[in-house]
Amino acid sequence: MNRYIINENYMKLTGRGMYDEDGIYWCSLSGSGFECHYKGNGLNIKLVGDKSAEIPDNDLNWARYALYVDGERKIEGQLDSITRTLTLEGEIDADIKLIKLSECAMSNLGIYPIICDGVITPIPDKKLKLEIIGDSITCGYGVDVNDPNIGFKTATEDFTKAYSYKTAQLLDADVRAFSISGWGIISGYVDSPDKPPLTDQLLPPYYTKLGFSHQKFDDRDGLEPQNINWDFSRYVPDLIVVNLGTNDNSWCTGHEDRYAKYVEEYAKFLNTVHSCNPTSKILCVMGIMLDEIAPYMEKAVEQFREQSCFEQIYTMRFVPHDGSLGYGADWHPSPATHDRAAKALAEKISEIMK
Repeated sequence: MNRYIINENYMKLTGRGMYDEDGIYWCSLSGSGFECHYKGNGLNIKLVGDKSAEIPDNDLNWARYALYVDGERKIEGQLDSITRTLTLEGEIDADIKLIKLSECAMSNLGIYPIICDGVITPIPDKKLKLEIIGDSITCGYGVDVNDPNIGFKTATEDFTKAYSYKTAQLLDADVRAFSISGWGIISGYVDSPDKPPLTDQLLPPYYTKLGFSHQKFDDRDGLEPQNINWDFSRYVPDLIVVNLGTNDNSWCTGHEDRYAKYVEEYAKFLNTVHSCNPTSKILCVMGIMLDEIAPYMEKAVEQFREQSCFEQIYTMRFVPHDGSLGYGADWHPSPATHDRAAKALAEKISEIMK
């Protein structure tokens, strides 16, 4: 029998991750996991849950995953137990992909080293590498329901149906996401601008980390994604998409002083992104759910460009959704809206990367 640790020697990793002392590879962010080619008789992949998996009737937060064979989804579910083994039977000679469909804040999942009698080899990298930084829209929040009056569950969140993943498919690109629902640049989502800003839901402080989660990987000290620094040399994107501001707008609307602060902090975050990825082009986008804040995003880009003298930064506005293509949970984009956004974004990226 062969033993394969989940790492770059044997597989292509599809998101940020880390190993614990038992060799378990922990995934936190949407879209994280691995891809490989497997040839052998049967395959078992053992998953382990974080503390959320111990809580019964917790489909609001359980990590959601999918297992693909040659591009076809064969197994999907939520990690509602501490361990679960995904089993493929018979002779296999195929590309295998395990992907975390849900986001980091609610839960994480771990992957044990794979024990098998076959051979695992990595999938080659794509020619184009993308990173997409965003919020719930980037995560695929509520995309599996068609009722805007239904609230959030990780059970209805699917990164593979979001514009972020679909854009990469259209461009035949690798993609990694850094996205958290409800978070922003200067405030998380508030239901009234009369309320104080949610300053504990700001994405920029965590961009240099593995991620953020309300759950620990396990009971060992420090095993939380927000306590683990990320090594940016492990994945160098050709282009980074930044889609942040929808949640900020909930607090900024009607207040020019707040929009000015958004511009200032957005420009600072662009400096962080550029410092961590100095060779990557940057595309800042806005507008799938609203575009009121878009001019301020564009102003922040101009401010950053002037201060940094970095010219390879661009902007784009999406067509805001209006219900004609339906809604997902909590008035989030429907699959058709994500498709439209992915097409527009893929066209813009193609233009930039000529």
